[in-house]
Amino acid sequence: MSFSGPRASLPSRLRRLQRTVNFVWPSFKKNFRHFPGTASYTQLASPIVAPNQMEARWKTSETIYILGLGNVGCFVAHSLVSSPRKPPITLLFHRQGLLESWKKSGETIDVRTDGVSDIRGGFDVELAVPLSEEENGAANSSALDHPPIDHLVVAVKAQNTVAALRSIRHRLTAQSTILFLQNGMGVLDEVDKRLFPSRIGRPHYMIGINSHGLNSTEHFVITHAGHGTINIGNTSVDEERMSPDYLPKIMLQTEPLNTTLCSPDEILQLQWEKLVANLVVNPLTAILDCPNGRLTEADMANTIRILTTEISAVIQALPEMSASIKAHFLPDRLQALVTTIATKTAKNVSSMLQDIRAGKDTEIAYITGYLLRRAGELGLRCEENEKLMRRVLLRQEQG
Repeated sequence: MSFSGPRASLPSRLRRLQRTVNFVWPSFKKNFRHFPGTASYTQLASPIVAPNQMEARWKTSETIYILGLGNVGCFVAHSLVSSPRKPPITLLFHRQGLLESWKKSGETIDVRTDGVSDIRGGFDVELAVPLSEEENGAANSSALDHPPIDHLVVAVKAQNTVAALRSIRHRLTAQSTILFLQNGMGVLDEVDKRLFPSRIGRPHYMIGINSHGLNSTEHFVITHAGHGTINIGNTSVDEERMSPDYLPKIMLQTEPLNTTLCSPDEILQLQWEKLVANLVVNPLTAILDCPNGRLTEADMANTIRILTTEISAVIQALPEMSASIKAHFLPDRLQALVTTIATKTAKNVSSMLQDIRAGKDTEIAYITGYLLRRAGELGLRCEENEKLMRRVLLRQEQG
């Protein structure tokens, strides 16, 4: 179909699109339920909206949403609100009890560095309770109740990611950018499978790797125990997509975050380096109930050598790894990497040990569990890492 004459204005084109959708929608709605293997139409289709509402949806918001208000999420929110641009920040609470704690805390985040307290406020807040798949379908039919989310930082524990994102699934579009700032690997595969199975309409993903040392003893009070960096970049899958610059630009301008923008290959290497550290430091400290520095003692060297040798064998066999990246993951290098990190963070308590002490589930399934899954795909065994995982799970069950 072609149109002659001058190009129609946006509102005019939207009205034309609206008339077309209204014409075909009744027939589509009537027959959709009969397609085998699909959900009901209310689970997949957005509601019909007026042209002015559609046009408003296309306007990008500057609000940055933070989903997950543990140590990392609070640190990022606190840092962003103190940046030169001072972007609007909305905190998404996925538990009513946590929202109540927020109100009791004075609605501020306190980050303490070298004994100096820095208290910041001025955040917007929303309650985004995780939904079942059926409830999320109903939420799609009321997508105009809240504005779309264009910029989202996900800092929830890996095992809670899908449930937490499901609560705002209807507000995420192809124009949205999601920065995953978490431990472990394999989360994006799960998000795609359960929330965004089609690339059409899928948000733009970015990966973040945090090396700041952060811990806390109460909600919204964070101790910045070790200065580090946050490396961010696109995934290799999203490399060809237009990279949005607003969220990365804001983070690069936020001094406390110490952000670096990386290429997909650099991010892949950094992801695995972080995973290697987590594969060794987190489970061992969780079992031994000790700070990271304990792993630098002589009696731990052989254990670290055995674990890193198994890990290296898996990485060397990964098809997505180039030869140049694999060269960074030889057994001796990995043992040195783990020892260096344990030395630099000697006084820190690993996130896995913090979870064990707090009686929470750990991220072991997305750390050692991911390694074991990749090893299985390659026909390899990681017996010592598997034993370590079982011991963590046992301690987790015992509380």
